Amino acid sequence: MAVVTIQFSDAAIKRSMVDNTVTELRDPRYPLRLRVSKSRAAGSWHLITYKDGKDRWEKVGSWPLVGAKVIIDGLPSLAVQHRQDNNINVTTWLSCKGLLEWYLTRSQSDNSLSTKRKRNIKCAISKHLLPVLGDVLLSELNHHKVDELLIWPLQSKYAIGSVRQYYAILRKAFKQATVLKLISVDPLSSLRFTDFISTPIATKPPKLQATDLLQLLTNIDKAKKDSAVLIFIMLAYGTRIGETRLLKWSYYDEANAKLVIPAEITKTQAQLTIPITALMSKVLDWHKRNQLAGGYRGAYLFPHKMRAGAIDERLANSMVKQVSQSEWTAHDLRKLARSCWADLGVDYMVAEQMLNHSMTKLDQAYIHTYLAEQKRAAIELWHGHLMAVFNPFTSVIDLDSTKIEHI
Repeated sequence: MAVVTIQFSDAAIKRSMVDNTVTELRDPRYPLRLRVSKSRAAGSWHLITYKDGKDRWEKVGSWPLVGAKVIIDGLPSLAVQHRQDNNINVTTWLSCKGLLEWYLTRSQSDNSLSTKRKRNIKCAISKHLLPVLGDVLLSELNHHKVDELLIWPLQSKYAIGSVRQYYAILRKAFKQATVLKLISVDPLSSLRFTDFISTPIATKPPKLQATDLLQLLTNIDKAKKDSAVLIFIMLAYGTRIGETRLLKWSYYDEANAKLVIPAEITKTQAQLTIPITALMSKVLDWHKRNQLAGGYRGAYLFPHKMRAGAIDERLANSMVKQVSQSEWTAHDLRKLARSCWADLGVDYMVAEQMLNHSMTKLDQAYIHTYLAEQKRAAIELWHGHLMAVFNPFTSVIDLDSTKIEHI
């Protein structure tokens, strides 16, 4: 057993731990000791003070979660707590870095989050939160620090909506750590985004209007087969690109003229049942025959050509981009469908359910007793309207023999 004197830094600590005889590290400049764990990969920081003729040891953090720089920067705060005879709050982290890295790791293994959501959290923490808040002590994080280091610099570079999303992730990380009692006080609990920026976030104007339907359907007619079907389904039902690209043939109940999208692939984690009209039945049949002719007999409507499974989000967006010539996105198709449904007089609650927006328990009860037939009527009205504008599958669907009705 040996106590070794070094100048505290994470690099120096790692070098010292290679020696199995070292059990404790000290730096004569600071009233700190680092006790090395049996694993040789971690240690415990202790604040050493002298009181009533005795040395007083108090654990104040764990290395490497609390790095040498962070513990040294936090010494003034720890010393104040000690002088006031307060119990020093032992936390896993002294700075924001440890908390944010913990939340990042936690979020990436959260099965309830979509791949896209995990990617957004990772980007926000790695690129925007850690670089500016990582070294800030938890005890010093306040309204001014958040405004000066994060909100105000970001608003000069990004849209207010994006800044609010980054702040929401920061708030969520601190709230989660507080709930799990990893920190005793949430320094952000009383703060709201409007405390920093009160300007309302403007709604983005739609990039597709009802007057664009003819051009849109014409573009679908000229698109490659898979792209045409992918985009037409999103237009025909207002489905999200994430759930549309993951559709499987097993979801299609041809006998009962419906397609059931399971909860695990929807954004709201709620199952969505959509009626299949005569028009969509013919489109799906044509699409299936094209797949079989190409030798595909797998599970997905939109399979990846280079590996097993469905097309990924990047490829799906690329297909939309090619057809739209970068003028609109998949979400614009969803907005267009919702707008046209309103123009056609579709009931508000029916439209909300078709979009699979989150519902209250009262709304859900209303759906079960009323909306099933109303939804089918609305979809048939919408598909009939689309075909009255232009048939994007002129080579495969004869409108004279395709009525928009139950199969």
